[in-house]
Amino acid sequence: MFEELFEIVAGPWALVALAVVALPAGRKAIRTVAREAVRAGIAVGESAKDFYAELKEEATDVVAEVKAERKHAVGKTTTHKSHE
Repeated sequence: MFEELFEIVAGPWALVALAVVALPAGRKAIRTVAREAVRAGIAVGESAKDFYAELKEEATDVVAEVKAERKHAVGKTTTHKSHE
């Protein structure tokens, strides 16, 4: 098992990865890719925050509406019963 893993890690792809990291152009390419990945991650995080804020606001509005409806319904029932 370890021999197979070593063959995969030490195979031709390891040489390519080493060359990419060792060469200045390779490091620059890795840095560019990393920056884009971070930029995308930040954008996704901000979108998730915005979505959560909108969802929370909508839920708060729904709860307030239901409470107002219940209060109004209780007020009608109380008023109606007091006239009987």
